[in-house]
Amino acid sequence: MTAPDRETALLDRMRTHLSTPGAAPTYVRLQEAVQGALSAGVLRPGDALPTVRAVASALKLAPNTVAKAYAALARQGLTENRAGAGTSVAAGAWAGQLGQQEALRAFRALVQELRAAGLKLDDARRVLDELEGEPEATRALSV
Repeated sequence: MTAPDRETALLDRMRTHLSTPGAAPTYVRLQEAVQGALSAGVLRPGDALPTVRAVASALKLAPNTVAKAYAALARQGLTENRAGAGTSVAAGAWAGQLGQQEALRAFRALVQELRAAGLKLDDARRVLDELEGEPEATRALSV
């Protein structure tokens, strides 16, 4: 995918994510759209993100809102900012932090389902404590 195609795909993803009803602030929704683009392979390590001004103009947002989203992505280690070179996807964005964040989101969703089914958090903590004490090979076998 060429750089202009990636930029268009990312802006479309951002636009769609912002148009979906939700309670999260706009900058968080922009951040989630970029994370989704990373997960989907639209963005890869080293790819440049559109400038703050370009995103703000295309989506009719305040530049500070976009800058806040980009800063949050950088704090998470998903992007890196270089003076004069703009914002790009960090080298470890796929393998490290993003995978962990997605696993934690899935874990949170599972815990919410279990709580809805009547599981007490103390029981879940006990299972986590048990798993923490097990060797890695045993953990993979016991489900």
